[in-house]
Amino acid sequence: MADGGKPGGDAILVRLPNWLGDCVMAMPAVRHLAESLPGIGIHLAGRRQFRDLFQSQPGVAGFVAAPDRGLGNLIRGLLAAPEGGRPKRFALGLLLANSLSAAVWLRKAGAGIRMGYDRDCRRLFLTHPVPCGGLEKSWHFVDYCLELARLAEAEAARELALPPRDPAPGAEARLPALAAGRAEREGAAELVREAGIAGPYAVVAPASAYGPVKDWPAAHYRRLIGGLNRDFSLPAILTGGAGQAGAVAELAEGLAAVNFAGRTPLPLFAGLLAGASLFVGGDSGGAHAAAALGVPTLVVFGATNPARTRPLGRAVRIFGGRGGDADLRNSRTREAAREILAGVSPESLLEAAGELLRSRPAGLFEPPAERGRDAH
Repeated sequence: MADGGKPGGDAILVRLPNWLGDCVMAMPAVRHLAESLPGIGIHLAGRRQFRDLFQSQPGVAGFVAAPDRGLGNLIRGLLAAPEGGRPKRFALGLLLANSLSAAVWLRKAGAGIRMGYDRDCRRLFLTHPVPCGGLEKSWHFVDYCLELARLAEAEAARELALPPRDPAPGAEARLPALAAGRAEREGAAELVREAGIAGPYAVVAPASAYGPVKDWPAAHYRRLIGGLNRDFSLPAILTGGAGQAGAVAELAEGLAAVNFAGRTPLPLFAGLLAGASLFVGGDSGGAHAAAALGVPTLVVFGATNPARTRPLGRAVRIFGGRGGDADLRNSRTREAAREILAGVSPESLLEAAGELLRSRPAGLFEPPAERGRDAH
């Protein structure tokens, strides 16, 4: 897209967070900007592996790969511009990632105005630092991002001399929504057929990057998977990263389940979720993606706080968790997490699964992809 002749460009660059779940929770903020500033290109920036999924979302005009967090990437952020040669000029850059390296990179990304929360020494790299005031410890991350998007909307309207917009919508604006494209859904459906599953299925994500501090015990997952097949005729498709494939295969042994760990890159994973009747997992990005795709979702929390990071959706049930901050590196927190996780019974999830599956009205949880994103 060519610049529109304005000194600062005519588009907005949103630097996404570095984790999948946080990116999903940032999507209401992206949608708010797209709807409140019609005609202004909203470009996303983030980790390269997020490109194929997020660049095809409604209201997104483009995607720019950005370095991940860390000292090496902080240095690269000081030296490098976005890939693709001369960077596009942006009227405004919005920082939703919490790392210092993301703020450094945003400064090099061609944004005339750079807005973000004033924390972690990022003031030096922002033209419009926003006082945080402890919001990151009290607000849900969706609201944390939405508040910043509303401030950015007002600033962009002034910069681009746009007319006042209509009032913001109500509570639905807080619900993250993802779209899985036709190719991804068809690819996932073919993978499911090749695995010998001809009907409805559940997606179960038993392993996370944090390991036992966030993962429900394997014995609980085995009882749950057996119950899903026995009570609801739902075979389980187990997912996870390539490094978790061995552990997931061991968990699946002897069950009505197949192991897709390491076989579903992010867009294909979204297609797999879009076709599922149920998702079960821990406090991870997969749970947020499932809820945003409209899939009935069961999430087991350990010591992390659901009030701040729970997946939001019309068919989400949360188990476990506790209030306050959780330092997952602390040995006492890790022990508390294991106790909380072990105390959540498979029977309680099976009961909730039955309620969701029996009460699911036709079309209520229809994935956004079915409503007009079939071109991707």
